[in-house]
Amino acid sequence: MSRQVLVWIKHSGTDPESGGRLSTLYACLRPAGRSVAIGQRAAVGVEYPGNVATSDLSITGRQVSDLFTTGLASQAACFKYEPTNPLCATAASQTARVFDLATRRSLHQPLAGAAVGYAFAPTGAIAWEAPTSPGTVGSPLMLQAVGFDPSSLKKGPIETLDTGDLAPSLHFTGLTLEWINAGQPKSVVLTNTS
Repeated sequence: MSRQVLVWIKHSGTDPESGGRLSTLYACLRPAGRSVAIGQRAAVGVEYPGNVATSDLSITGRQVSDLFTTGLASQAACFKYEPTNPLCATAASQTARVFDLATRRSLHQPLAGAAVGYAFAPTGAIAWEAPTSPGTVGSPLMLQAVGFDPSSLKKGPIETLDTGDLAPSLHFTGLTLEWINAGQPKSVVLTNTS
């Protein structure tokens, strides 16, 4: 929560994949804005984890951002029955999302492969690291980013910024993205216009 934004969670049924309790996250502008569904979370079922999860929730002004993951139960089943199958690592998928509560617009950016690092700049950018060859042990990582207009949530093109031995720590200061490749710090200023 913040002075401008209220976030709450409400029970919304049962996760059909795991059988666990399903909850929906909502947000609205204070004092009387209309609510927007911003994510879902599923509890652990009898055998598998919940199939969906919302994490990395962040509030900046009238915007809420999060990381939404789906396919967690399928991924757990894959690892259980085929532990050496390299495709199990990509059975779950992640999407970085931004919601503007005033305009009720949203931006959904799928993160390629099994993302191992993710950063969001409320000033207008999303960056992520994922294996260049998902499911391959020791695969180098690829750093990608996309800028967006904070007022319209219109995305620009996805840029590949770096590959190699990337540390999973990404950080934004404004639109300056900082990361580490093979122990060496790097940075770039991203643009938020398409």
